[in-house]
Amino acid sequence: MHTILVVDDFASIRQVVAETLQRHGFKTEQASDGQDALDKLKGGALQVDLILSDFNMPNMDGLGLLRAVKGDPKLKKHPFILLTSEQDTEKKRLAKEAGLDAWIQKPYKIESFIGMISYTINKK
Repeated sequence: MHTILVVDDFASIRQVVAETLQRHGFKTEQASDGQDALDKLKGGALQVDLILSDFNMPNMDGLGLLRAVKGDPKLKKHPFILLTSEQDTEKKRLAKEAGLDAWIQKPYKIESFIGMISYTINKK
């Protein structure tokens, strides 16, 4: 069973996304922002198969987390998806350059969301 780290500063959104993933056979872990996620990942106790992060968050945003993950030799193998309502093409370009695997626009259709998650995990 694959484990996904869900990163979002809104607990209610984290919970909805986590429950959706769990209903489709995934295990989930949660982090409240990029810094929280990075601390958990670097702590070594957390084993995840994919990072699913919001873009706009306090402390460390999704792009900052993406750059930190892809810049760390121990973490860079983790596939990374941004799940966001952000539509700025410049931000999308910067994320792609930083090593982003996929960008999922909110709101999303469950089938395509789960399909993208599965595809991204299985292509590694």
